[in-house]
Amino acid sequence: MVETPHQRFVLLNRLVSRSTSHAPPEHKPPMVPGSESLSVIDARHKKNWAIEFFGLHETQDDFEKGDDARIKRGQKDHLDFIWLRDIAFDDQSPWRYAILLFEFIDQSKRSFSVVDTQKLTGREISGNASERGSRSAHVVVRLPVRQYDDGSYRCAIEVANSITRSDIENFLCRQLRRQAAADQATFVIKSVDKKGNVKEKAYRYTPRLELFADIGRKLDFATSSGRELAYMTFTKRSERRSIGKKTELIHDDVIADVQYRVSAKQGPEDPKERNGWLVRVRAYFETNGYESHMTYRQLGGGILSGHVHQALAGAADLVMCQKELISLPTSPKDWYKAIDDEIVEQMIAFTNADQLWERSK
Repeated sequence: MVETPHQRFVLLNRLVSRSTSHAPPEHKPPMVPGSESLSVIDARHKKNWAIEFFGLHETQDDFEKGDDARIKRGQKDHLDFIWLRDIAFDDQSPWRYAILLFEFIDQSKRSFSVVDTQKLTGREISGNASERGSRSAHVVVRLPVRQYDDGSYRCAIEVANSITRSDIENFLCRQLRRQAAADQATFVIKSVDKKGNVKEKAYRYTPRLELFADIGRKLDFATSSGRELAYMTFTKRSERRSIGKKTELIHDDVIADVQYRVSAKQGPEDPKERNGWLVRVRAYFETNGYESHMTYRQLGGGILSGHVHQALAGAADLVMCQKELISLPTSPKDWYKAIDDEIVEQMIAFTNADQLWERSK
């Protein structure tokens, strides 16, 4: 009898590097290479700063104060958190691979049950006072060495309950934001005034690493659950806009939250054409730094909105993203103390398989 190998899903995404700032829109901040951003996160990991707490209220000042106080506050409040247990870089010509092992800690899970399959008796196994339940997920990013770096990198994500793509992206972006705030990262814009004098002005900027499921991505107008897309809302925080005065030579720059609402009724009547139109609108705003929010209408007329439960978000990742299966000789674990070479080897193979990264028609 041939033993069936144990399998686990891997999501194929693109990790995109971009930067945000309050500079005028015609002056874009520098793009930080993915290898440099991940090296920053590696340095934070070595200082035990690579940890993000869920539900920890923070202000802009908190990003300036440092990490030790933040971490102590999150631990004191017993908040769930995600942290980077391990990170490594593997050079396999002609590419370099960044390997990250994420871990989610559930503060509410202090025990688990086991059952004797012969006697059918059960009991609960509990940890000590400070031990909590956890889950691990590997992430592999393919980085260029001498190839042209366009800021977009193939990324493979091991599917693990409680660790969603959104959690990973938020972790990476917030870690880079904290370091940029601590380093006061700036770029200089040069301009010439009316007298021909060259002026320089420095603007703060923040690198970002964002995950895009641009392979096999679908946005259905009407779903099988009887819902219809009503409108899409796109929001960008602290966007700079110019306000003109009576003359064209005088204007003020203000910073404000910008929000666009796009009605689904503006799209084409044909369902297939409308789906393509919706995807293009959403992609345009998201690539320009806007957060998207979908609001659906029940076919009976009611409006549905609100936050998505974490379990549903994980399920949505499986539906939206291109997926592949890795096969393991033994049952995959929920928790890994260190990076598992066998899992990583197969994930690296996925990032190198060009046919998997062709956009679906």
